[in-house]
Amino acid sequence: MRNNLSLLLLGILIASTACKKDNTTEYERGALLTNLADNLILPDYDTFYNELGQLETSIATFNGATSADNLVSVRNAFIDAYIAFQHVKMYDFGPASDYAFKSACNTYPTDTAKINANIASGSYILGAAENTIAIGFPALDYLLYDGGDLEVLNRFTTDEDAAVAKSYLIEVTQKMKAELGALISTWNSSYRATFISANGTDVGSSISLMYNEWVKDLELLKNAKIGIPAGLFSGGEQFPDYVEAYYSGYSKLLALESLNALEQVFLGGTGEGMDDNINFEVDNGTATLTASEITDQFDIIQGQIGSLGDPFSTSIPSDFAGFNSTFQEIKRLVAFAKTDMPAILGVLITFSDTDGD
Repeated sequence: MRNNLSLLLLGILIASTACKKDNTTEYERGALLTNLADNLILPDYDTFYNELGQLETSIATFNGATSADNLVSVRNAFIDAYIAFQHVKMYDFGPASDYAFKSACNTYPTDTAKINANIASGSYILGAAENTIAIGFPALDYLLYDGGDLEVLNRFTTDEDAAVAKSYLIEVTQKMKAELGALISTWNSSYRATFISANGTDVGSSISLMYNEWVKDLELLKNAKIGIPAGLFSGGEQFPDYVEAYYSGYSKLLALESLNALEQVFLGGTGEGMDDNINFEVDNGTATLTASEITDQFDIIQGQIGSLGDPFSTSIPSDFAGFNSTFQEIKRLVAFAKTDMPAILGVLITFSDTDGD
């Protein structure tokens, strides 16, 4: 009798376990990856390519007729392209990583002495490693905005090396555009399919690659755009000239745009995003952190950045408290991104840093 009862209880346990497995489903990452590729990554790349094309055209016009009006046109095209870049810089994996595209577009602070030496010599290889600090948007920012309008115009008209300066402007832009074009071609011809098919959670999976670059970009917002210039890594010694877009003064605009781009990827735009993956696990009882807690923190950070003086370079010396507060709020989001979220998404953080987050 005791043996029969034991067998009966064992049968009930096995049956209930089988039912639980049948009712538990795994999140469909294929839909997430397809949405990211088709509705965010590729459209963002196309937008950036088009903006670089507009910048190239405006520079060509400016070089042919160097006037105050054409300088305004170049500057407008410059900031439009710089804004578009904020939406693609976190896609630094696959083809973008092959081209070291992110660092080639936006290593700052730029080395003005190197730029001036290149122009003075008239001999340079923009793709050389030593020129990473003298190309991309920071180099254009310096050439187009350093000094008053007349001084800038003289740089491209009456200065001894004006002709080379004009060439440098368009060559820097054409380099970015050519590399982006090759990158987009690779995505369209083969990498899109590779990206969507690698739908696991292992280190080489697309969600792992995408997520790690997303977290890195969040770290760059915290550190490069806010923390380092404000003196939060140097015992209070501030470096306001280290801000992004130092010469044009667009540091605040680009920080807000970068934050917006990060949130859009988290939400998957209007389609499937990391937020849906998180809420799927919450609904299944395997997670407690909800997507709304993440979006609430995005809102807090947006308010913090919005309250900072503009541009950052002039407001940093008088508002350490404000920048520190903003830094701490971004740090809270980084904590979510490095602990709770990877556990829910089933991925590992594969890069290391030394700032204690």
